[in-house]
Amino acid sequence: MLGGRAWQRHLYPLTYVELKEKFDLERALKFGTLPSVYLSDDESASETLDSYFDIYIAEEVKAEALVRNIGAFISFLKLAGAESGEIVNFSNISQEINVSSNTIKEYYQILEDTLLGNFLLAYSSSQRKKLTKSPKFYFFDTGVKHAIQVLLGVKLESGTKLYGNAFEHFVINQIIAINSYSKSKYDLSYYRTAAGAEVDLIVKTPQGKTFAIEIKSSENPRDFLPGLKSFKELEPNAELLCFSTAPYYRLEKEVKIFPWQEGIEYIFS
Repeated sequence: MLGGRAWQRHLYPLTYVELKEKFDLERALKFGTLPSVYLSDDESASETLDSYFDIYIAEEVKAEALVRNIGAFISFLKLAGAESGEIVNFSNISQEINVSSNTIKEYYQILEDTLLGNFLLAYSSSQRKKLTKSPKFYFFDTGVKHAIQVLLGVKLESGTKLYGNAFEHFVINQIIAINSYSKSKYDLSYYRTAAGAEVDLIVKTPQGKTFAIEIKSSENPRDFLPGLKSFKELEPNAELLCFSTAPYYRLEKEVKIFPWQEGIEYIFS
């Protein structure tokens, strides 16, 4: 009944644009960018994130009676943290914690409804190509994700899978936030074929442009071509991009390789 009388706005953790000269990628990847966490010392940041998980996520969900079996929900949270950024397999998770697949879907819906994360839907096409249909799920903040996984005490080292996973999460969450704040209304999805060709992020603009984006936590990214080539066969007009920690822009075999900040600015320009 609030039509015409209320506007909806979402507030996200701090973006690199807001932090400006205070932005530090390594800190953002490990602790996230919730203001009270990012702007405190390491010990306080860890304590705050642990409390956020133990008190806010678990207790608030319990207090609101959003789930009946809080034990199963906590087990689900830990699995969801470990699987964050991967294609969601509701059946496998349900077997792990011995609840139904429908219950797992309800749990994920609770996370989305309480703004703890976002689904990234699979790209769909009218062309006859077998594409994955299950969504991915990303927690809204890398620090919260690491708290859920009990990884705050683990050192993030460039070149490791943990670092690459955190970098992909962070970049995608930044794009989600900037898309919302700029009111760009870009459609975001990921691409994966039954044969395993994958692109981390597909961005479609209301003006009809399509960007296929691979996200690599390397100064000299490799292995980004197979998925992008596969998507190009499906969408010949798509622009192929790679967001990385490279120090400068370069073009390689139709793929524009950007330092990630410049890449984000490019797609929103």
